[in-house]
Amino acid sequence: MLAVISALLLGFLSGAGLFVALVAVPFWRELPASEFRLWFAANWHRVASVMVPLGAGATLTSVAAWVVGRSSPQARRFWLAAAAAASLGATAVTLLVNEPANHLFGATQALTDSETTALLVRWSAWHWAREALAAGGFYAALRALSAPGTAPDDMSPR
Repeated sequence: MLAVISALLLGFLSGAGLFVALVAVPFWRELPASEFRLWFAANWHRVASVMVPLGAGATLTSVAAWVVGRSSPQARRFWLAAAAAASLGATAVTLLVNEPANHLFGATQALTDSETTALLVRWSAWHWAREALAAGGFYAALRALSAPGTAPDDMSPR
């Protein structure tokens, strides 16, 4: 059951991250830097209220599925470990790069316009890295669910 929840949460996380990359970031880049900082300060809590629990839940369930699945067949263990590693990687990027930048964006007087623009470019590049990790984790979680020896006996291909 944890593997199923992990796959769902990683799928939602990857989809939400893709939305941020393809919709939010282009919108942010169109705004003048000072307006972006004001928008970010006023709205980031809404984005975080979705992304933080989603990221934390995906990481916790992925790691838990890997721990619980340690006696599973080798292929399933491999994919569970890959999903857990990818989700931990996405969390690391978030905590080490994106969250510190978020705080700077939200502190409307902390950055100059040119610093804001440069930081948004860096933030976006790292966001794509964590998106790749989340999507890879989703793929690995799905592979874990379909790995040989994971289907109940009465549902195994004959």
